[in-house]
Amino acid sequence: MRTIKIKSAIPIYLAALTWILFGLFSPIYELLFIVIAACVSLAVYLVASVFLPGRTIEVDAAPDSGDDEVNRQIAEGRAALKNLREADAAIEDAAISARLKRMTDAGAKIFDALEKDASRAGEVRKFMNYYLPTADKLLTQYRALMGTGSQGENIQGAMHSVENSLEMIATAFEKQLDSLYRHEAMDIETDIDVLETMLAADGIRADARKNNEEKNAHV
Repeated sequence: MRTIKIKSAIPIYLAALTWILFGLFSPIYELLFIVIAACVSLAVYLVASVFLPGRTIEVDAAPDSGDDEVNRQIAEGRAALKNLREADAAIEDAAISARLKRMTDAGAKIFDALEKDASRAGEVRKFMNYYLPTADKLLTQYRALMGTGSQGENIQGAMHSVENSLEMIATAFEKQLDSLYRHEAMDIETDIDVLETMLAADGIRADARKNNEEKNAHV
């Protein structure tokens, strides 16, 4: 997905209307009135552009991870996330909506990470091959059952089963996202350990601890 901004056409229409009004009430064929009309028209356009800036929309963009297979998986995964967003819009339940948003947010970040580094695909294989397709399938079935409008025992029972599973699925999505960054977390911890060792060797940690104790004593 990428975001594009579509400018509003209304400022252009208002600027054109300015010329029409000048033509009705003034001799616009004279140079002075042409200049005045042009200035007023430009001012109308600029002011209208501030108050009517247009709208921002998201459009599908082909993944570009550098790996065709990963690109295919990302495209399919983002299509499944789109289905979850549509389900979120169709289901009027705050608890379900909150869980679906957690899924789509985590899923979008996972695919963004994969697009930047295709070598990470193996780390989230379970997410792509099982968690996400299962979530997509369950929500599709849920919407179909919801569309029946039936209060029958079987239908209501199936719907409650899906509802009860959403918290686990949302948690699984978030854990898969977290797992992508475990190497970064380990690198950070290693860097901090090395830094603390060097600081201790220079006596900086001890000095810092002493300064903190003195500050606390004066509080």
